[in-house]
Amino acid sequence: MKVFALGDLHLSFTQSVTKVNLPGVPQHKPMSCFGPGWQDHGVKIFNNWSRMVDEEDLVLVPGDISWAMKLAETVYDFQYLSLLPGKKVLVQGNHDYWWHSISKVRSALPDGCYALQNDSFSVPGVTIVGTRGWLTPNNRVFTQHDEKIYRREIQRLELSLKSMKQRQPVVIAMFHYMPTNQEHQCNELIELLKQYRVDICIYGHLHGAEAHSMRLPARHWGIDFYLTAADFVHFAPMRII
Repeated sequence: MKVFALGDLHLSFTQSVTKVNLPGVPQHKPMSCFGPGWQDHGVKIFNNWSRMVDEEDLVLVPGDISWAMKLAETVYDFQYLSLLPGKKVLVQGNHDYWWHSISKVRSALPDGCYALQNDSFSVPGVTIVGTRGWLTPNNRVFTQHDEKIYRREIQRLELSLKSMKQRQPVVIAMFHYMPTNQEHQCNELIELLKQYRVDICIYGHLHGAEAHSMRLPARHWGIDFYLTAADFVHFAPMRII
């Protein structure tokens, strides 16, 4: 089994998706407005994922999965996910407005997909923990509202870490947000990762060359970090293990 990660799918399909008709299915929020690299990004992701990932592999999807506003509107985006090989573990992104009740989200997801929230997911050799994350203290902009959400995300990460009943040899933490600020200062999220001896941390959210330059170094605080935003990894799953 191989482990991959690919975040920020930003799907918004407007009709039923199959392997045959995918190139012609429009998205109601085309991402090409964010740069030419995003042109037909759904097709790029599908082709790369299908080529690289086998059914027995695991793919981590750290948020910003669908532009849908309501869970019922995710149907075609989830249909697209169902066409992709491998088991998928998802965490919420800041644009996943449809993600409310975790039980309803899990019921709506296609077979082979698991939504992670306040818990963990294990397969032989690997345990996955995580949460969405948020802006962290000493960020360039950090309000009282941000502080409240940040505190909640600390609690959710701790619940996820504490849920590891049968910890596997490798522990991977998933966030949507980079779990630190632009200066890469330590904070309570990082302290929890260190306390629970997390081996690998993946995240997305950062788009464009300037944001990509803010990413964490490949190894810091004894943890391996991977930025897996779709545009950074050229719309192909990044091999983690």
